[in-house]
Amino acid sequence: MNFLMLDINPLYLDFIGVLYILLVIFTVFKILLETQSTPKTLAYLMLVIFVPVFGVIFFLAFGGDFRHVDLTHQRYREAKSLTEKINKQNDDNTPELLKAYSKDLKQYAALIKFINSHSHENLNYNDFYLLQNGEEKFPDVLKELDKAKKYIHMEYYAWENDIRGNQIKEVLLKKAKEGVVVRVIYDAYASKGIKKNIAKELKEGGVMVYPILKVILRKFATLANHRDHRKIIIIDGLVGYVGGINISDRYDNSIDTGLYWRDTHLKIKGESVLNLQRHFLINWNLIKATENLEFTEDLFTDFPDTNKDHKKELAQVVAGGPLDNISNIMLTYFKIFTLASEKLYISNPYFVPNESVLDALKQAAISGVDVRIIVPEESDSAVVGATTKFYFKELLEVGVKIYLYQKGFLHAKTLVADSYLSVVGTANMDIRSFDLNFEIMALIYGSDFGAQMEKDFLKDLKDSRELNYQEWVEQGKFKLLIYSVARLISSFL
Repeated sequence: MNFLMLDINPLYLDFIGVLYILLVIFTVFKILLETQSTPKTLAYLMLVIFVPVFGVIFFLAFGGDFRHVDLTHQRYREAKSLTEKINKQNDDNTPELLKAYSKDLKQYAALIKFINSHSHENLNYNDFYLLQNGEEKFPDVLKELDKAKKYIHMEYYAWENDIRGNQIKEVLLKKAKEGVVVRVIYDAYASKGIKKNIAKELKEGGVMVYPILKVILRKFATLANHRDHRKIIIIDGLVGYVGGINISDRYDNSIDTGLYWRDTHLKIKGESVLNLQRHFLINWNLIKATENLEFTEDLFTDFPDTNKDHKKELAQVVAGGPLDNISNIMLTYFKIFTLASEKLYISNPYFVPNESVLDALKQAAISGVDVRIIVPEESDSAVVGATTKFYFKELLEVGVKIYLYQKGFLHAKTLVADSYLSVVGTANMDIRSFDLNFEIMALIYGSDFGAQMEKDFLKDLKDSRELNYQEWVEQGKFKLLIYSVARLISSFL
């Protein structure tokens, strides 16, 4: 039968047309009510109006706002309740520390108070150890995991079925067999490759392992666009890890994967480990595992002062994600940029700033701050790489120095301001990290650690080339057009 020759009743066509118009009106209302970003709102409206059918499907599949739709669900209310309970039990010494170190912390007192009052993140003492790339991180992590006595908590964005992925799996199975309680959360999207092997083996070996934000068709519109981008390990409440390095061989340059990866991770011994713990517990309860974790002395034990010879630094942990009513990550970046007075050194692989962050960087440069940004010469995402280049012109015009990393792929998400305030974490400088993903980062206040961070940044500059304004303006119109189109597309990412 030739279906093209079917005689369709015009009444059916009229009925379908009316339904589609109603669907468009419904979609427009959802866009206006649920999309907070003005550029993103306009982009979605243009797509729905000028690209019939596809535009509606695209928004309904990817554009749903997690905060507005699912925040009323009981499990998210429970997560908020747990945060309040933990905050009531924890002693907050932030005001006393601000007073005791007022001279050193004066410049960043407003930032500390903002993070403390809004996010309930305490200022506390810690030992910090920088781990450069996977060849430093993985041996250290494997050693510390093997020392675990009570429990291991892990929350990871990407976990791959390769050499390092299986080494982590084996030590977790060993510890579970010894009676250590092992809890693992992994992102269902980025770590989908381990579902049938590593995750299955861990579960069979007694490890409690769960994906977060499962991608299923019924919830596709809400969940597919939100990911758990964190990389957290907590061991017995005494040792913690956070940073940009996922569980994958590609981050380890002692393993030949064909491309050099530059990344930074952080090992923590101190009270900030318990701040990581708090955010792990919230997401653990979020996934509705077989148990709900509450504030207990076993999980939130006092940290012993075991390393008196190591220089301790004051720090705060900042977490962001769909559960928060404002963008903690973006506002923290913004505040740091506005408070910097001399130097601002930034490394980030995905640099797609919103207007607030862009303006903060520009005002810093105009005010005489030495602003330097390192991004990869070649991005692993063509759209993100082209979009990043769109912002170079206005940054270069005000004196921001742009460097393109050439040794390999730069994946580090780090920042050091005035050789004193350092940031190491999981968050990129893009709308996904600002609004869509679960992210986390550590802020370290101290000149010793800041000097170490600055030294590493300047070392990375030697593997980068500076992009000057003249080179930029001499590019062809076609390239500039590509960057502008990529910027529009990035509004949907």
